[in-house]
Amino acid sequence: MVRAGDIVDSRITTADIVNVEREIAEVRHPRTLLWPGDLLVVLVGRIGDAAVAGPEHAGWNIARSVALIRCTEPELAQWLRIWLRMPAVRSWCEAQAVGTVQRTLGLKALRELPVVLPPSSDRDEILRVIQAAESRSEINDRIARTAVSLADAHFNVLAADKKSWTGRTFGRVLREIQAGTTQRSTGRLANSSFVAPADIFNSYLPHLAAPDKIEPSEARSAILVAPKSGHVYAVVTRSPVIAGRGVLQLTPRRDDEVWWLLHEIRSRSVELSQFAQGTAARELSARSFSQAKVVWPPDNVIRRFARIARVLHERAQEARNENSTLEVLLEAYLSMKSETFGFIAGTKCGPSPVIM
Repeated sequence: MVRAGDIVDSRITTADIVNVEREIAEVRHPRTLLWPGDLLVVLVGRIGDAAVAGPEHAGWNIARSVALIRCTEPELAQWLRIWLRMPAVRSWCEAQAVGTVQRTLGLKALRELPVVLPPSSDRDEILRVIQAAESRSEINDRIARTAVSLADAHFNVLAADKKSWTGRTFGRVLREIQAGTTQRSTGRLANSSFVAPADIFNSYLPHLAAPDKIEPSEARSAILVAPKSGHVYAVVTRSPVIAGRGVLQLTPRRDDEVWWLLHEIRSRSVELSQFAQGTAARELSARSFSQAKVVWPPDNVIRRFARIARVLHERAQEARNENSTLEVLLEAYLSMKSETFGFIAGTKCGPSPVIM
């Protein structure tokens, strides 16, 4: 079943797909069984994000947070996906959404979305530009994920000697462990970024980007940890942050220790989730986490790993930064195009899609 959170960067991700009973999918909700070429649109939260189903998604179903659009002309699905990325169209969707805590776009409103259909030659040109940028973005994603995987693999090789290492606790090897807060502004950190658990879950790389204003000499590494669904997720940050409720902030004694700690937590994601507490085990206690066991290697092993891991993570970050630049350029390009087409809210143009 495809949920809103499974639609990321115009693609359907399969990292955390859930299954639904066949009777529910095929008997109770047969109208939303997917065909290749169907357009899926997020209705809750990141409203307007969209992806086109491929042959591998045939027979899947969707959650209520997703709309299924089956076009009268299949080739229009890609155009509608791009149309939904236009800044003016996103603003239109946001204006039609309701709710304050979680913005929701209704199907009735989506059916009224104006769709401009320029000549096919213009559409083909835009599609070529978008596909070129998306292709490069996918390559960067693979580079970033591969770099992190290589760091994971190198960690596993070094950790093979852990039986001869000293057993300690996280509380002993860390300088500080702080639990998150519900307050978004606290004294000297009033201008810092607020990091919620979702920011950690949704980060496809295990580190948050540092703002440009932070100088390398001023930056200090920390690890942010949050539990979800029987796993513990961790990211590294080098900028001042305020950890939200449900997030633990771990401060290492030295910056080069952050990489060993990060990959130690990643390698024990399921095991460390046993320290989660509260409703649906979504919170970590600083006290209980500090008592968790950790096998600590000699200092020379930590420094050797840090030299390699730092380079790999920097390469991953470079790839993500390039994607951020591509996103800015695409938004400017699409904004220019939407103005060229004369997008007018409330006006329907061209054949309407079938929304199921």
